[in-house]
Amino acid sequence: MNFASPHFLWLAALLGPLTAAFLWWTWQKKQRAVALFVRARLLAQLTVGVSPWRQVVKRVLLAAGVVAILISLARPRWGYTDEETMASGLDIVVCFDVSRSMLADDVAPDRLAKAKLAAFDLLAFSKTDRLGLVAFAGSAFLQVPLALDDEAFRQSVRALDTEAIPVQGTALGDAIREAAAAFTKDSAGAKAIVIITDGEDQEDGAIEAARQAAKDGARIFTLGVGTANGAVLKTRDPYGNPVFIKDEGGNAVKSRLNEEMLRQIAEAGGGFHLPLQNRKTIETLYQRGLAPMPKTDLKSGKIRQWTERFQWPLGIAVLLLIAEVLMPEQSPRPREPRRTFAPTGRTVEA
Repeated sequence: MNFASPHFLWLAALLGPLTAAFLWWTWQKKQRAVALFVRARLLAQLTVGVSPWRQVVKRVLLAAGVVAILISLARPRWGYTDEETMASGLDIVVCFDVSRSMLADDVAPDRLAKAKLAAFDLLAFSKTDRLGLVAFAGSAFLQVPLALDDEAFRQSVRALDTEAIPVQGTALGDAIREAAAAFTKDSAGAKAIVIITDGEDQEDGAIEAARQAAKDGARIFTLGVGTANGAVLKTRDPYGNPVFIKDEGGNAVKSRLNEEMLRQIAEAGGGFHLPLQNRKTIETLYQRGLAPMPKTDLKSGKIRQWTERFQWPLGIAVLLLIAEVLMPEQSPRPREPRRTFAPTGRTVEA
């Protein structure tokens, strides 16, 4: 059993005692007002038949009726049926670059943070699409399988950092192959791969992997994070101080956005490339690239439909209020004996 609007229960817990206290106070005040105008010795004669017990019961019925109405407004529910729901959407696998080059701050606050915001924006537009997540650096790993689970996708993106993949580098080919393998057998409709990266591919085979994915029915879209000028890569030491990342020769590493590589991958995958700037970029990606793709009916799971039972407390409330209205404050008068007159003129009580 649960309640669809449980805040009304708190209101009932508050108003129930307050209503009872108010009715008791008004009854006491009424009794004192009567006592001011009627002498005590005449009070009993003037209130013949008025039952204090009935007056109390009427007020209890009224207070209980108010509480029952509030419980009804809380919409108690018990008993349920599970209904399977369907949604029409796409299968989208997001490939997220977590290599150290994503620490560059040539875009604010840095490439990694900006890429996360882009993933969250894509989630907001993909309301009925199944999303999967592949994290990649020197290798690729499926973080979230395709599912209509927004919270799992959001938490996984939030947890990504440059330590998520121990092998450093930027293996775009591995990421595309891992994304293509993430599509399940029921991905019969449109399939899309969205790559969020700076494009610094350190291995060959990305374009070939994109062509193969396109042959298998997937379209590839690339989002470039960073600038052509780039930035020197920095990290922080255990004390929080910025430290330059250096190569094997001891030189500071500078990372630049490789848009040409990303354009080639997108063209080979039947999609297009966009430089990642703001939320408008994701809107353009979805409206121009993803939305026109044919949708597929997908099972989104089961929804538990609870049976509303507010009628029961509402019916009790109606009965209580009707009883309060119909119940008189006077006790039933005892039947007076019937008087007859005997032939002799005497009165006889029957």
